[in-house]
Amino acid sequence: MNNYEEELKLLVKKADDISRAMDMTDEIANKMGFIHYDRLFLRLVTEEACMNAYEYCQKTNQQGFWICWDHNHKDCLSIFIKHRGKKFAITPMNGINRGLRGRGLHLIVNLMDYVQVQGCGEYVELVMTKCITQNLKEGIGY
Repeated sequence: MNNYEEELKLLVKKADDISRAMDMTDEIANKMGFIHYDRLFLRLVTEEACMNAYEYCQKTNQQGFWICWDHNHKDCLSIFIKHRGKKFAITPMNGINRGLRGRGLHLIVNLMDYVQVQGCGEYVELVMTKCITQNLKEGIGY
């Protein structure tokens, strides 16, 4: 993991921590100037990514995972989810996924500007970035 500010990372050990992570995402995005509509999507992405990691950690008997936020780039917020595991591929989907799994990752890819999975030794890190568009900062758009 990079050197994150202390208040911009959270160890998620229980389901209640996911709500706290969603609130932290919303607070950071609000301070950065994201509009309400985009903050709702960022909360949804945070919940989905955290639930995926939480379920994986539960299945593999891990104590939890880290979520970190980086807003050092002026108009972009990056969210990192890191836990023990192997790198996995994000495959583009054409059409509708009617299966039980994989819809959340598809949602994340479509709501964020940048999504990447990185292998870091015995850890895997999901990196998700959303940028504020100039038109929306100026109040033009939805």
